[in-house]
Amino acid sequence: MKTESNSLRLVEASGPPSQLGFEMGTQCKDLGQQMVEDCRQELKQRYNLEWDRAKVISRKYMGFCQDSIPAIVEELEGYARGAELSLDDVFTTLFWDYCGEKEKIAGCTDFVVSANLTQEKHVLMAHNEDFNPKYANYLCLVRAKPQNAPAFLQVSCGGILYGVGLNSAGLGFGGNGLSPNDTRVGIPTAMIYRAMYGARTIVEALTYANLPHRESSDNNIVADNNSQIYSIEGSATDFELIYAIDGYLVHTNHYVTQKMRRYESDFRDDIKSIRGHMCSVSRYNRARSLLRESEEISLQRVMEILRDHANYPCSICRHLDEKVKVEDRVKTIYSSVVDLTAQEMWVCCGNPCLAEYHRYTL
Repeated sequence: MKTESNSLRLVEASGPPSQLGFEMGTQCKDLGQQMVEDCRQELKQRYNLEWDRAKVISRKYMGFCQDSIPAIVEELEGYARGAELSLDDVFTTLFWDYCGEKEKIAGCTDFVVSANLTQEKHVLMAHNEDFNPKYANYLCLVRAKPQNAPAFLQVSCGGILYGVGLNSAGLGFGGNGLSPNDTRVGIPTAMIYRAMYGARTIVEALTYANLPHRESSDNNIVADNNSQIYSIEGSATDFELIYAIDGYLVHTNHYVTQKMRRYESDFRDDIKSIRGHMCSVSRYNRARSLLRESEEISLQRVMEILRDHANYPCSICRHLDEKVKVEDRVKTIYSSVVDLTAQEMWVCCGNPCLAEYHRYTL
């Protein structure tokens, strides 16, 4: 029986960066303010880090954003005004929330299937977002029409942290957290996600994913409605591209290319990290097997795979692990399927085994 709530706030905004951000901030004021307060409390409790000190550290990263992606900084300034927050508060939350959660090796399972392999002859991008359960309280769906840039539809936490989605240029975006060992001061990963939505071609998206002077990198996934499908395994200083030669691509939360494996953070002496790595490997292999063994891949079959419980609770449809400390527990907080051919997205709030998918159009 489906039991989880499936309500998702729709946030609509348009205009130049400052106006776009202001409209988003106005509609997400309660979410943004709660994210800031929750981040402030967690930094104090978890790291004994005072908020003023956290803001000082975050400012070191802001200069790189102003130099490389000034329009996105302007958009963030507009958001701060609309949400009645300071830019410092918003940027510090964006930086620490995302980087802090990455340290916990949260999760995410992605796979993309080209049009020639699907029953509908559509390009389908699937994603399960595994995160701290508190982030489910911040979820919203942003439908935006930026000035002089592609319109986009994407799942967000408070309009601050960007997630999976698509844009009107026919591009779709997904990704998975990684644990690279060469992190440095630079453009935060969360800002790079936002930059990618401004791309009009695969080449532009790949370029944004690998901006110089980045703080770190996730594995970014980019596809288009022509079935060009790429996974970009990145770190702060290097990257490797994976192309879906066989018509489909899978990625989770560990490096799979030989070139990038040397950037994997050492997890061998930390049982929590070992378990997280093995969870990623098992989800990766399970998704590949299910796709390879499927006689026919359809939208419904993709949703079935996203509900898979092999290796529960560390399954593709991920559930809380009672063996893990409460503050380190993660679960699937939303599941999505982007149909790049139809320019629409199916989103399910919470575990897909417990809730229904709803269709949203660009």
